[in-house]
Amino acid sequence: MSAIPPTRPKPATSAPSSSRPRLAVVPSDRRRRRRGAVDRLLTGPVPLDRLEAGGRRVLRAALAWSALLLVPAALVGLVLAGRALWSQRQPLVVPRHRAEALCWSLAAPPPFAPPMRVEPSAGLVPGSYPVHTPPGMALRGEMHFTDEMVLWERTSHVGDYDVTAMWLRLPGTSGGGLWLVAGWLEGHDLDVCSFRFSTDGSGMTTELLTWGNLLLSRLLTPDNFRLGTLPEVQVRAPSGAALPTFGPASKKSA
Repeated sequence: MSAIPPTRPKPATSAPSSSRPRLAVVPSDRRRRRRGAVDRLLTGPVPLDRLEAGGRRVLRAALAWSALLLVPAALVGLVLAGRALWSQRQPLVVPRHRAEALCWSLAAPPPFAPPMRVEPSAGLVPGSYPVHTPPGMALRGEMHFTDEMVLWERTSHVGDYDVTAMWLRLPGTSGGGLWLVAGWLEGHDLDVCSFRFSTDGSGMTTELLTWGNLLLSRLLTPDNFRLGTLPEVQVRAPSGAALPTFGPASKKSA
């Protein structure tokens, strides 16, 4: 009796192709995303014509603003340079005597700037005064004022000189005001500084005394009264210029 051959399993019958589910194939967009704005900027050709045109516009705008700024700056520089050159053309003041040097020194920085108008005058009066003559006596002899006109007086030793300072009211003078006078002997001659303070007719006030003391404190220093030397004056002014005035340009006086 012959052996029966084993039976082979039948292959499974596949479902019709029409019944199989189909997967939708989505086309890849990686390439599109890689070609975005940044990618195009990095990999695309450089727009040289656009860059050159933009650079020219920026350069023209910068040059226009520079011209607007440089014109006023140049004008200011020319004005400052002109003032500097003009000031250098004017010579330094060369005083003729000590009293004149002291009056000019009040104009040196910082200039004397009182709230009232002050008009200085200076003079060297030739004389034959004996040595050690009191300056106050010499002032009375030259200016012909009396003791009733003296509101205040003080004599002090400054440097190598005896200096008398006094406040005076001189009647019969035009414009009114009070005078602060300082005098000393240069050998046998009398050196005098006088300062007319414009007033409103109220007489000697605390304000006048205060500014008078400030003026004297600038003038009556040992360095300004060294025998044989004049004070150094660093003020530029035209040759032959009048002594400077101090305070307001104009002020009513009683």
